[in-house]
Amino acid sequence: MPFHNRRFLLSTMVLIVAMVLNAGAGDLMKDSPVTFPEKGPLPAKYPPDMQTERETPEPGYTISASPERSLAQIARIQAEMAPGTFTLPKPDWQHLPRTRRILTEGGDLHVLGFGDSIVNDTMRSGWLANLGEAFPQARIRGTVYVRGGGGCQHYREENRIVRYIVPRKPDLVFIGGISQRDTEFIRECIQTLRAHLPEAEILLASGAFGANADPRDPEDMASAPHSGTGVYGQKLRQIAFDERCAYLDMTTPWAEYLNSAEVHPHRFYRDRVHANEFGEQILSKILLAFFTTTDNPQ
Repeated sequence: MPFHNRRFLLSTMVLIVAMVLNAGAGDLMKDSPVTFPEKGPLPAKYPPDMQTERETPEPGYTISASPERSLAQIARIQAEMAPGTFTLPKPDWQHLPRTRRILTEGGDLHVLGFGDSIVNDTMRSGWLANLGEAFPQARIRGTVYVRGGGGCQHYREENRIVRYIVPRKPDLVFIGGISQRDTEFIRECIQTLRAHLPEAEILLASGAFGANADPRDPEDMASAPHSGTGVYGQKLRQIAFDERCAYLDMTTPWAEYLNSAEVHPHRFYRDRVHANEFGEQILSKILLAFFTTTDNPQ
């Protein structure tokens, strides 16, 4: 066999072996014990037990109140979920002085989260109810403004920040999720908020999970488009620094919790992308840890 043919054959074999070894890499379904429906999520074991106001300002967008879960329901869910641990994130009080003052000294704290369905999951977890329990002197309420697949590229359009967020006068704005097309759109939304709500403080959060990102594989998690441990996290942290916002990497504690829980990650999902009520509580624990430097959220 001519040398160039042997070299081609060898290269082909190496490529095939690499493809076999990497087949299913990042695919959580390859060893999943959970069978998800072809369409829609698995039914919730614990639907939210609190009635909240809900409105549709325009097709595809929803504005609702938070929290949607009572402390009693949150306790039941957390008692049933597989236990795990994570490294406690450090709070960024430098950029949240007003929030800290209200939490510790008392007053009204209006938290508004906007973004995609992952932000909706995060706010539905009831973490604000836990925050209120940790800081009983503060009167905390929340608003959720979401769009399926909604990133700042959507909220910057049609003057949505001014029309739907500014009139609600939030004290703390939470921007997260996995649907940000470009971090510069996040910067643009921050600057619009600053122009109309100069006293409002802002917390930027990386994504925690998404389709196929395997928390058991650090490289796979880092390569996820909205990972706090990858390029996106670096860019988001830089924007937080530039725009004087607090920053929270939610990717690392999410992965640490799932790995320490010693069950398949899909035990915390309702479909291939979204958290179930147990996964939501991991998000709640991460946020509560961020705001409570002495409380252990496990």
